[in-house]
Amino acid sequence: MSFLIETRRLYIRQFRNEDAEGLHKIFGDPEVMKRIPGGSSLSIESTQQRLDKIIQHQQENGFSLWALIRKEDKKLIGDCGLILVEGRGPEVELSYDINREFWGKGYATEAGRECLRFGFERLGLKRIIAITDPDHFASRRVMEKCGMTYQGIAKYYDRDLVLYSIERRRAMPTGLDTTSESRQ
Repeated sequence: MSFLIETRRLYIRQFRNEDAEGLHKIFGDPEVMKRIPGGSSLSIESTQQRLDKIIQHQQENGFSLWALIRKEDKKLIGDCGLILVEGRGPEVELSYDINREFWGKGYATEAGRECLRFGFERLGLKRIIAITDPDHFASRRVMEKCGMTYQGIAKYYDRDLVLYSIERRRAMPTGLDTTSESRQ
């Protein structure tokens, strides 16, 4: 399947094995990955192992983390997508990691909205959650801009995290961008 979502500034596509080096610039950055279970990748081999799991998740579930490619220069700037919470579900989580060089430019929100749309329209999901550390205000703001609602503190990945969620019946009225194109 050649998956592609196109937004105003991004192409969102499935990861490929040749993305390992570009992904390592993100997964290998301790600042980007400090709140992610497992932390940063210490080597390109460890990033490749994570990439293999992402690709396998896509093959098994029809969704996963996807590569964020900036249109203007075709540069891999991060990932965004839907994953089974804690690797097993049944809940599905919106997740995103952006190269530090591109923080604060709205890429996570732009991609997150379209990944939510994909989850509701293409996958038929009824509810999608997002979780983060309580003091990760930038990530919480992305969740809110994507139309997600704060639900409280919950235990995931053996940590107390803030939980946000959005339901399908609310997905479209909350401001999800209707100007982008989604293709599969």
